[in-house]
Amino acid sequence: MITRRLCETAEMLVYDPVASNRNATRASLHSLGFRRVETCPSLDVLSNRLRSRCPDLLLVEVAGAEAEACALIQALRQGHLGDNPFAVVIVTTWRRDGSIVTQVLNSGADDLVARPISTTMLGERIRLITDRRKGFVVTSDYIGPDRRRNARSGGASAECIEIPNPLRIRSMDSVSEEEAERQIVESVELGKLKVNIEKVRRDAVQLCLQWRMLEQRTPGARDFCEILPRIERIAGEMKRRAGAADQTGAEEWCTAVIESVQALAQIAAKGGESGDGADYRPRLSLLAHSALTLGQMYAAEEVAPARLVELDQLVARRSARSAA
Repeated sequence: MITRRLCETAEMLVYDPVASNRNATRASLHSLGFRRVETCPSLDVLSNRLRSRCPDLLLVEVAGAEAEACALIQALRQGHLGDNPFAVVIVTTWRRDGSIVTQVLNSGADDLVARPISTTMLGERIRLITDRRKGFVVTSDYIGPDRRRNARSGGASAECIEIPNPLRIRSMDSVSEEEAERQIVESVELGKLKVNIEKVRRDAVQLCLQWRMLEQRTPGARDFCEILPRIERIAGEMKRRAGAADQTGAEEWCTAVIESVQALAQIAAKGGESGDGADYRPRLSLLAHSALTLGQMYAAEEVAPARLVELDQLVARRSARSAA
């Protein structure tokens, strides 16, 4: 529900490259009662603003820069931009085709609203998110609202994580502004901990998958070398999130993975393709041990021997599709 307390305390940030549309959105928010409304004329200004302080609600117009705007939203969700990946994000667009809908949904935005948008419709969307914000899911390449119609249980299905709703917290008339601010900060930190641990678990499985793919390539060959940076990127992201979640043991194994990959890349750069792979074996062995250890730490069931066979089958299917 949009309460007086919410309107007085919630921080709104509007990005739109078109001044007239930007001012119209701000006017609509003022008409709804919101008083703390800032605007940004460019994505660069928006990025800098998010680095200094995240709003409670971010309204983003994607027209003319769909890919860049959606990448910014996902950077926010991934924790690469700003200190609050859970800010409510409503995207607006003049386009109505399927491609823009897919891009926006994959960015992790909370809602997509087609323009022109009335003040009444905007207020209704804000009210719905305030009352019933969706939980988040974490996968290997997505963090954002859970939009599954029928969430599966068990196995590798992504768990729905309860995340902070700053609008709901600020809407409570019985909570002072200072107390609301404290609750938001605490809930954001708890939410980030949950997301980081789940992302580490997901990446541990993905790391084992990439390692199995690497083992099926000829050491030093082109397709072998193409996998190395993917493994390094996954391990680097795992290390960052493990550190944020105080998982020091995982950090050490991630470092071992990164060092092994860098050593393998250096060997490949010097020697090219190796038929018997003798020079590669020590580092490949350490990489395998490190990847499996991380898998067993965070996703033991999914990297058990029987599941590794399934990973091999998945690798084979991916290879077949690539060849086709």
